[in-house]
Amino acid sequence: MGEFKGVEITRHTLHYRAPITTAHGQLHQRPVVVVAVSDDQGNIGFGEAAPLTGFTAENINESEAAIRQWFADEQPEGPPNLPTARAAIDGAFLDLQARQRGLALHRHLNPESPDRLPLAALLAGRSTEDLVCQALERKAEGFTTLKIKVAAASFSFDFERVAAVRSATGKDMALRLDANGGWTTTEALHNIEKLAPLGIEFIEEPTAGLEALAAVCREAIVPVAVDESAGCLSDLRRAIDLGAGDFFVVKPSSLGGLVVAGEAVTLATTAGQKVIITSLLESSYGIRLAAHFAAAHGLTNPAPGLATAELLTHDPGSPLTISDGHLLLT
Repeated sequence: MGEFKGVEITRHTLHYRAPITTAHGQLHQRPVVVVAVSDDQGNIGFGEAAPLTGFTAENINESEAAIRQWFADEQPEGPPNLPTARAAIDGAFLDLQARQRGLALHRHLNPESPDRLPLAALLAGRSTEDLVCQALERKAEGFTTLKIKVAAASFSFDFERVAAVRSATGKDMALRLDANGGWTTTEALHNIEKLAPLGIEFIEEPTAGLEALAAVCREAIVPVAVDESAGCLSDLRRAIDLGAGDFFVVKPSSLGGLVVAGEAVTLATTAGQKVIITSLLESSYGIRLAAHFAAAHGLTNPAPGLATAELLTHDPGSPLTISDGHLLLT
């Protein structure tokens, strides 16, 4: 094994091909920080800090400062206390360890893990026609799960788009929705009842807050997934205790990296909950880490939401290959 030699910390701006509209607002571009750690044998491991409003408490300046301070300390006491900074550092060193062993990261984490993952594709069209066009393209590419953002406009517009995608793709396509906490409890229950006949796999964050989610989950006729309302391990424990969801979305980039995400997966699965691994709409540096993590933990059903690199106009990382709706882990 080579010894740690140095680190390079760079900031990049991600630009999206089309605005990603959520209940938190529109996302056109955002900064991320890439961490590259190297050893004296020429191996390099990469991690990424990608704080995002609505999903993380820290901003990019705070995350980058925490990363730089951690590497500047001669003997840092544990990982940074900012989750996105920790995610970047943990990911970079785990990646380096795998490269030192000559292994793919998922095989470094679990020698028996698969080397391909089924994916859910996020549709990000501006209009119903755009969404249907994208849905048909994804179906032709072999995707069997699609995700649509809702609650950023009127419910009638949301219903029209979801119904059009269902009609165009047929009954065998799994459709999941994400309201990003944009509805009240009453609205969520009403809207879910109307959407249910369209065949919805689950709906993420139909309302905001764990108590409100628990109230919806008790009465909704479509499964509920908890995402940004459980942004740390203590929130996740509370969400499980409250019965706030049937599924839990785990974003390694926002939770604190692969080690913390592993603890989250153990908490949720021990409680009998299903886990979906998704990206934080970061670059392929972060997506790659999340994908290898999903494979190592066998989290392939429900399909991970990791087909998001294609939303970028330029990717500072190297996107993993997608073939027949699956991500190939190389």
